[in-house]
Amino acid sequence: MTKKTALLILPFLFLGCSTKNVTHSQNLTALSWHYKIYKDIQNSNLDQADEDFISLEAEHPASIYIKTDLLNLYLAHLANKEYDLAKFYINEYEKRYASPKEIPWIEYQKIKLNYLSYTNAYTNQEKLLNIITMCNNYLLNYPDSSFAPEVSTVLAKAELTNKYLDDKISKLYKKLDKPKASELYKVKIPKDSKPPVIPWYKKLFYW
Repeated sequence: MTKKTALLILPFLFLGCSTKNVTHSQNLTALSWHYKIYKDIQNSNLDQADEDFISLEAEHPASIYIKTDLLNLYLAHLANKEYDLAKFYINEYEKRYASPKEIPWIEYQKIKLNYLSYTNAYTNQEKLLNIITMCNNYLLNYPDSSFAPEVSTVLAKAELTNKYLDDKISKLYKKLDKPKASELYKVKIPKDSKPPVIPWYKKLFYW
């Protein structure tokens, strides 16, 4: 993605964000924008930080601070559990600035993003299977990475969650008197394992 394209996309991404406490400045130096973004993040005003980053890119597209601010905004949105925005910033960083040595860390961050955003157990099996695939690919491509143990942990949790999901599906088909479909999803749940915990108010919407 070119810088021009990124500038076109960014405003649309943030249209849905709250404009509360957002002010509009212009014609600042690159360093001033960089410092302003830093202060925005420190003050937990991420809407303003996003707005100021757009201005930094518009006024100083070749600024050396864009690289750092992409990472800072990624980490800030990640900490704030705004995973879609975090994903946007880490993807932009990878496309525009990442060195080969940084790729294992970035791929690990993508796995973490997908795992953390999977908040509803027993739903969206496609996303769960995608996490499993990402973990397996990571361990295959970067077996010596310092992040491999954490990826292995995510993989184990995702695979166990998927087993419980398959078990739920199997039991549902059994109730519907569809033995063939039930058998297709039948799995062996590991002993001493615990099913995913979901809040009581969400249980109302599960089968």
